[in-house]
Amino acid sequence: MSQDKIERYACNVCKGHTKHFIRGEFSKHHEDADGFSDRRMLIVECCGCENLSFADLSRSSGQYELEYDDEIGADAMKWEEVIYPPVTYRNPPRWFEDLPDLTLRAISVEIYKSLQTGSHYLATFGSRTLIDRLIVLTVGDKGNFPKGLQALQDEGKLSPHERDILNPVVDAGNAAAHRGWAPTRDQLAVILDTVEALIHRLLVLPKMAEELEEAVPDRNGHSKAKKEPIVVSAQAKIDAAPKDLRAIYDELHARLKSLGTDVTVHPQKYYMAFRRNRNFASVQVYNQKRILRIYLNVDPDTVAIDPKVMRDVRQIGHYGTGDLEVTIKTKKDIEIALDAIKASYNGS
Repeated sequence: MSQDKIERYACNVCKGHTKHFIRGEFSKHHEDADGFSDRRMLIVECCGCENLSFADLSRSSGQYELEYDDEIGADAMKWEEVIYPPVTYRNPPRWFEDLPDLTLRAISVEIYKSLQTGSHYLATFGSRTLIDRLIVLTVGDKGNFPKGLQALQDEGKLSPHERDILNPVVDAGNAAAHRGWAPTRDQLAVILDTVEALIHRLLVLPKMAEELEEAVPDRNGHSKAKKEPIVVSAQAKIDAAPKDLRAIYDELHARLKSLGTDVTVHPQKYYMAFRRNRNFASVQVYNQKRILRIYLNVDPDTVAIDPKVMRDVRQIGHYGTGDLEVTIKTKKDIEIALDAIKASYNGS
């Protein structure tokens, strides 16, 4: 078989039907008194991005459609085409990777996997579950879904107009779960557009605004026209930190590293992860506010919480791993949080 044979197939990387090299092929023809059937199994490589896929093609004399064939210049039997991995008709937004909640990310992954297999029931109910989790992260667990939605509205996180838009999405999730209703592809797109927009506004934009605030020069002796670097990573923010804040960070860094020889540091987009077997301290730097925030992987109920510097964030969406938030303004604050830091280290 010539390696130059080219046919068109769906490519998940290029997002469309593109030319593919046929890198491997097995064909089978079967005939009997009822007619015939053909099957082709192919390994195909996109001519553009070189992505490899498996194509399973089939047709039979009992059930077929006609389509124009360029090679023979006439109508021919249409092949039924199945591509592995399945063709993705909708990808998650890039910012889904930065969602500040592991559960929210896990649900999102399941939704987009279900789309690839055409499971519209699961995707629809999963979208309703995303809203449920979003409610918990923004206003806490209110006991049931209607009360949670009302709390969002009462706290000004959801306008009456947005509530009207969201209601059909909630109804769709209930119908999928309890009445066996599945939306069309276009209807599902509306559901996902609505849910993604709400998550983006309530959880993602606030963090982006914080990052923007950190990048904008203040008025204390700084000209608006002065060009200052836009800080785009946790390590860059540490490098650009004011002298006093950098000294506090260096002290905290030394304390965390001194907990054991097994402590490693892993720079992330929004925080520095201090890890043993898992993350036990996620440190964020805020240069404009001149504070550090640490998220500790410890149950807030098991440690003494000083409300001046500590906060239970089990029901609050945030970046970093952990349920206890510690705000560090001075080196003395590190001493206050030291027992909780050690507990997180020991538990990791």
